[in-house]
Amino acid sequence: MRRWLQIALAAAALAACGALFGVALFYATVLRNLPEIYSLRDYRPNLITHLYAADGTQIGTFARERRIVVPIEEVPTHVVHAFIAAEDNAFYEHEGLDYPGILRAALANLRSGRVRQGGSTITQQVAKTFLLSSERSIVRKLKDMVLAMRIEEYLEKNEILYLYLNQIYLGSGAYGIEAAARTYFDKPVGELTLAEGALIAGLVPAPSRYTPFKRADLARTRQRFVLRQMLQKGFIDAEQHDTALDEPLAFVARRQSGHANAVAYFTEEIRRYLVNRYGEEAVLTGGLQVTTTLDVEAQVAAYQAVRRGLVAHDRRNGFRGPIRVAPEEEWLTLAEDLEVRFGEDGEEPGDVVEALVLETDNDTERIRLALGLQREAVLTLEDVKWAREPDLEWDGAVPRIRHVSQALRPGYLVRLERIGTRDPSEEELAADPEAPRVETWSLYQEPLAQGALLSMDIETGHVEAMIGGYSFQGSQFNRATQMRRQPGSAFKPVIYASAMSRGYTPATIVFDTPIVYEDDETGVVWKPGNYTDRFYGPITLREALAHSRNIATIKVLRDIGIPPVLELSESLGIGANLEPNLSLALGASEVTLGELVRAYGVFAAGGRRIDPVFMLEVRDREGVLMEHDVRLPLEGNPDVASADSDAADGDGDAHADRDPDGAERASSDEDDVIAAIRARVDRADDPDALPEGYGLDPVSAYLMTDLLKAVVQEGTGWRVRALKRPMAGKTGTTNDLHDAWFLGYSPRTVAGVWVGFDTARNLGKNETGSRTASPIFVDFMRQALAGEPREEFSIPDGVEFARIDKKTGLRAPPGAESAVFQPFRAGTAPLDYARENGANGAPSVPVRLD
Repeated sequence: MRRWLQIALAAAALAACGALFGVALFYATVLRNLPEIYSLRDYRPNLITHLYAADGTQIGTFARERRIVVPIEEVPTHVVHAFIAAEDNAFYEHEGLDYPGILRAALANLRSGRVRQGGSTITQQVAKTFLLSSERSIVRKLKDMVLAMRIEEYLEKNEILYLYLNQIYLGSGAYGIEAAARTYFDKPVGELTLAEGALIAGLVPAPSRYTPFKRADLARTRQRFVLRQMLQKGFIDAEQHDTALDEPLAFVARRQSGHANAVAYFTEEIRRYLVNRYGEEAVLTGGLQVTTTLDVEAQVAAYQAVRRGLVAHDRRNGFRGPIRVAPEEEWLTLAEDLEVRFGEDGEEPGDVVEALVLETDNDTERIRLALGLQREAVLTLEDVKWAREPDLEWDGAVPRIRHVSQALRPGYLVRLERIGTRDPSEEELAADPEAPRVETWSLYQEPLAQGALLSMDIETGHVEAMIGGYSFQGSQFNRATQMRRQPGSAFKPVIYASAMSRGYTPATIVFDTPIVYEDDETGVVWKPGNYTDRFYGPITLREALAHSRNIATIKVLRDIGIPPVLELSESLGIGANLEPNLSLALGASEVTLGELVRAYGVFAAGGRRIDPVFMLEVRDREGVLMEHDVRLPLEGNPDVASADSDAADGDGDAHADRDPDGAERASSDEDDVIAAIRARVDRADDPDALPEGYGLDPVSAYLMTDLLKAVVQEGTGWRVRALKRPMAGKTGTTNDLHDAWFLGYSPRTVAGVWVGFDTARNLGKNETGSRTASPIFVDFMRQALAGEPREEFSIPDGVEFARIDKKTGLRAPPGAESAVFQPFRAGTAPLDYARENGANGAPSVPVRLD
């Protein structure tokens, strides 16, 4: 008996030691270093950074997890019940752990020989998601069980649901129920129907696999399971169950919208600035609210204008041929492939699809193409008359296709762009009185040339539209701000503005006659000429700029000197390192489009320097992070400007910026303040100094505006007359037709356009700034200024007017046909009259001899 007692005592002691060891082991592996649950009340999830246009329209988002936090009170009860039925139908009964559920999962896993069910409650999922890692281990499972019980003691059931429904990943980049509702059904969670909520709830176990965008059949299967669970739990009745099953679901089309494409270059500039200023983590997870200067309508107009202009230029250079030529025995297979690959694409204007040419008919001048097995398209001669073979020696403005068979042949695999629909013709209605509207298409090839457009409001400097290329998806390089190219004649107004400040008038006579320069050291001979290869003799400054005469401009620059032009260029906002030689007159130094737009903006603003602003305010979860204008970097550096370059407001006051961690810093440093004070002192000592904030005196600026109006009314900018409102501007074309420019403005808006190849080469015969760039400007301005009142440019003090003879620059006699009403700086208008036979009287107008 005693022996048995000893054995029992030993066993008890051993059991006690085992128990103690087990407790110690449990403590060491599970309870020790267990995360605190108190942080759950301070829920700070990764949030989406939202970008807004000036009118509050959302234009873009940046996020690592696309999540929109929504209060649990805004989630419909049937949606909450759908998730409970799908994931934890005992949620309201248990205190963190569902013991019967754990037992069922264990038995199911034993029977299958592998893990098929987890048995985790919603509370356990919250514990794992917020406090633990996603590793699969017994220790991690024990930890989430302990934490689940603690969470149930610490939080209410609705608080747990709030965390769960906002944090969970639901496929297709959507985190949380609100983001999922918008992703799949384009509506807020509060508007989800029972059928829609059940489908989303069914995605939880494998959201990437069940997403309806990839496997609608699997998503529907999961939806049926959730609805059945809801019925069994008593959350819905049989009628609601059957109605939800029968409800058709309309998923949001997964496509890049034209709106998103149009703003892509602008939003990328914002992203680069924010990352440079606040860091990538703050941008992708901090939920910043960014207000920009973008005008959505103007931006879309710019996007459309650039694309139309580049397509038109590309067509003038001819058709580069089909994707491939398919033998007839492959046509059926190819049509099946088109059906599979493009499906419902081509439903929206601008969609591009592939098509197989089936037949060309020169009698009807029609081309029949297959878009699939059952879907066809028709092109006419008008649609393909541009599709000649490429030849840079031909002027592409003149079509050379006379029959459709000269453009396309059966078996060609080509691309078509959807234009829209049209009413059926009389012939089509005669064949079928119920004929539907007819789809319209055009032959498409992606342009090889690139283009850029930048537009600013003259009063505020707000950047309202910015396009950096034909397609952001094709190239993220922003040619409006990052690329330097020779501006050609678009730089001439800078030369003439400098001359206006140094005694020249619009009526000054300059000589457009041959000149030759020889470098004594190198022996290089420079013989500049005009675009037309002609010389025009004595002409007024007005005519020299209107018709972009190169020789006259070189002589003006030689007369006034290069240093004043370099100084004025900097005052106008051109930060490029300009070559200090006479080639400056022909725009041989490289600049960015943005710099030129800023310079022309000074002319438009009456001499006042305007800095392009593209961002107005940044907020984070705590409030205002930055509340002052941010200048758009234009100097061709692909890296964004440093935070120290942020502009102050119109009064010159520095604002305090708050870093994401709460620290404050000044947006203008001490050196900037000292420089500003010194500049004010210098201006006070110099009676001829420009007013603060001016890059050019108001009279010279107005005279330049009038000269640039003459470019539009009488010279190379003639296409802009189509806008039928006061406009000023200048074309620009570089050597060998490598670059085409147009810079122009109305009293309210200044804009610039560039067209060229990324690797400079010939744009095509006669593809000048006038033909290639100015139509894009006109297209944009026509849309951007639609509905705006017709305004005249304001006239500053110190200006007088005189009717002058366009040829001689002298006052025009009464009844003279070639007279213009010309503004002058007060006291500089000519006094003598031109003779009626064209001979000059005693010249009182300045004459510059060559």
